[in-house]
Amino acid sequence: MPPRRSARDRAVDLLREVLERGGRATPLLGKRGAGLSAADQDLLRELVLGVLRWRLALDAEIASVSRVPLPRLAPKLREILEVALYQIRHLDRIPHYAAVSEAVTQARTSGGEGAAKLVNGVLRGILLLPPPSPPGGEGSVEGVELARHFSHPAFLVERWLERFGPERTRGILEADNRPSGLDLMVNPTAGSREALVEDLRAEGIEARPSSLCPLGLTVVSGNPFRSSLFGRGRFAVQDLGSQALPLLLPPGDTLIDLAAAPGGKSFAALALGQARRAVALDRSLARLRLFEENRVRLALPQATPVAADLSAAPLAPGRFDRVLFDAPCSGTGTLRKSPEIRYRVTPASIESVAAVQEAGLLAAAELLAPDGFLLYSTCSLEAEENERVVGRVLEKMPRLEAFPIEAPEGLRPHVSGALCRLFPDRETDGFTAHLLRRKPAELPRGVTSTPTPRIDSGPA
Repeated sequence: MPPRRSARDRAVDLLREVLERGGRATPLLGKRGAGLSAADQDLLRELVLGVLRWRLALDAEIASVSRVPLPRLAPKLREILEVALYQIRHLDRIPHYAAVSEAVTQARTSGGEGAAKLVNGVLRGILLLPPPSPPGGEGSVEGVELARHFSHPAFLVERWLERFGPERTRGILEADNRPSGLDLMVNPTAGSREALVEDLRAEGIEARPSSLCPLGLTVVSGNPFRSSLFGRGRFAVQDLGSQALPLLLPPGDTLIDLAAAPGGKSFAALALGQARRAVALDRSLARLRLFEENRVRLALPQATPVAADLSAAPLAPGRFDRVLFDAPCSGTGTLRKSPEIRYRVTPASIESVAAVQEAGLLAAAELLAPDGFLLYSTCSLEAEENERVVGRVLEKMPRLEAFPIEAPEGLRPHVSGALCRLFPDRETDGFTAHLLRRKPAELPRGVTSTPTPRIDSGPA
């Protein structure tokens, strides 16, 4: 029987799979944590996501001491060094000597005595140096300096500084590098939010109510997946931003949710009373199976999954009064939960996905009945995927107009006209949404349509 592999060994291999082969960290963590104790599963998650959040800063320290350039290090040595240095700089509960000793052992197993000596020399050299100082005052810091310290692409930081200003940008960067909380959506058919808080507490799980979403909770401590309440359908695991989306649509009868699986937005719309029925389209059969599992667990028969591609949806055009299109995107609002995105996103990839989003939004708009509403959203902060996509679609479809959002109190500070933007420094992942309406077929004599609000960058 092969020896049991530690959380640190698994972290090194998982990082290589993410960074060298394009894997996704969160799904891999669920698979690679099998067989570990609960404490070691937590350590594995901390190490992998922590290194991904801080990798550029960690590599800068390693490169300043290592006699071998990082690209020329033997396989696994770079990740071994990164995992050890992350523990030294960011985890108080692990003694420095223990992190160094474990890394040296890993290096010896991977590459022999020479590799062990290199790792030992680099880490002990770093320990002789003071930790890097954070960037100075907000007004004087260059984008490149912020990008290096917070391990973000420089082009993203520069554009955020220009669009959102130094204070907001720094808030985004700090939030992206903090561990993200786990959010829950209460199933109101199975009990109130207050009752769920008490029942979770009885199982050792602390959760606090959200000010953004009336059914939202953020887990403070404990693992709700291990709770009996999860299997009994008392809640769904869902980011607060995703829960908030249906609140931006005026209530209606039937919601068409495009690119919907695994179903969170459809379930939220039904739970919040924003729709009586939901038809959820997705082209991924695997994701639709998740949708069906969640639908059964939450006992929401009003949600109907449909396997279909948005570009050829089997739906009659011009027939639906509520459409939600949460478009596939670059994900720049989700870097706290999916930190590997920061090493893959480029200006070219953003432009490329924007072209797909525009085609999808045009197809979604064709489904709208006169006086029907369409909510277009992304988990991106980039204008190319949001304001500019909406602007081009409005030019191509004169019967479509931007429409002012009437948001509930918790979301009002984030709304400007037809646009809602949440930043990841406010309880949730970042997302951007626009509310559009198809103009009525006929208007009474002397009555004009609602003036189209200006599409701007939203609340800062």
